[in-house]
Amino acid sequence: MAEIKPFKALRPAPELISAVNSPPYDVISRTKAAELIKRNPNSFLKVIKPEATVSADKNIAYHELALRAARNLRELIDLKIMAVDSERCFYIYQQSNGSYQRTGIVVNLSVDDYQKGLIKKHEKIRLNTWQERVEHIYTTRAHTGCPLIIFKSNSLIEELIYQEMIKKNIIYDFISEDGIRNSCWKINREDIIFSLSSAFQDVRSLYIADGHHRVAAAAEVMKIKRQEQKNSKKQDDEYAYFPAVLIPHNQIRILGYHRLLKDLNRLSADCFLSKMRKTFEIERLTPNQPFLPSEKHEIGMNLTGQWYRFYVKENNTKINQPIINNLDVFLLQDQVLGPLLGIKDSQKSNKVEFIGGKDALLQINKKIQQGAKLAFTLYPTSVDDLMAVSDNKRIMPPKSTWVEPKLRSGIFVHLF
Repeated sequence: MAEIKPFKALRPAPELISAVNSPPYDVISRTKAAELIKRNPNSFLKVIKPEATVSADKNIAYHELALRAARNLRELIDLKIMAVDSERCFYIYQQSNGSYQRTGIVVNLSVDDYQKGLIKKHEKIRLNTWQERVEHIYTTRAHTGCPLIIFKSNSLIEELIYQEMIKKNIIYDFISEDGIRNSCWKINREDIIFSLSSAFQDVRSLYIADGHHRVAAAAEVMKIKRQEQKNSKKQDDEYAYFPAVLIPHNQIRILGYHRLLKDLNRLSADCFLSKMRKTFEIERLTPNQPFLPSEKHEIGMNLTGQWYRFYVKENNTKINQPIINNLDVFLLQDQVLGPLLGIKDSQKSNKVEFIGGKDALLQINKKIQQGAKLAFTLYPTSVDDLMAVSDNKRIMPPKSTWVEPKLRSGIFVHLF
């Protein structure tokens, strides 16, 4: 079982939470982030998206970006916009929008537990994003974003959290610009911290739902820091822990994560369709309308402006093989992106764009109007499949799951 620890969070003053909190760095464009920072100079985007604070025509190296992020973080602290709690705490974080609600606990997790496989991964990471995060964490000496981690629903843990919520020890309650209500509580009583820590001893595994790059980067930073400390008298291992929001698996909502391509790998549209028909049953949609799949092994496709629906044929041998092989994201990679479009590793390829979220179809249509030649829409990977893949130590293609709503950044930061 994985260790959970309370920590002294760096967090905004309650009256400034609405100004500081921001979307995560990886779901907002540089241009949009610059607009938000211009309207709100205290936005945490200054820290997690520092490139948005300089002219858009400037390309800045990862290390220079990290130095800028560190300066911006220090400014928020010096101006007392954010401050470190005086005691180690757990925190409760709830998000709701009227029809959907999830409630989790914010803790520190051990990087060693991640490396031992107690905190399980299911996705490949993109190396450039990982490298940028390593520089960011190392230079700022902070974990500025909380990965979202799931655990199999546990009635004792959920009851303990609920009992703390009704005590009304609330520290934040605000609606972010995405329309989500975000509410947070502090847990600082030692007996409750002990009870929660003990209850998690019965949780055999934790699963990364969102934040693979941040956790992998935290592991690399720990490796670097331990090497640096070999000949140092100062032995501080705070860098060996990272903050995360732990959510019961039955409260997670996963949406489809779709693929967009600029070209057909020198194939004509007719040739590409002909090759696709060897593996899939394909239906041209009339009227020609955007399509989201409603079941597993059903995939939507826009080919040069025309929408199609296609199915994996029943005699496809992959769908009867182990769990990873019959996931739609794997089938698409294994039978389309790789052999037909020449994309052997979407982790490294710059030919594929990934689009997720509730407005994904709008974004896809816009890209098609701008000249994209091919789009695939996918049925969401289930949380049970996510855990099964992780338990079997298998890895999905990158960007296989889109969890929504996204956790806000700038609420709970871990310094080391």
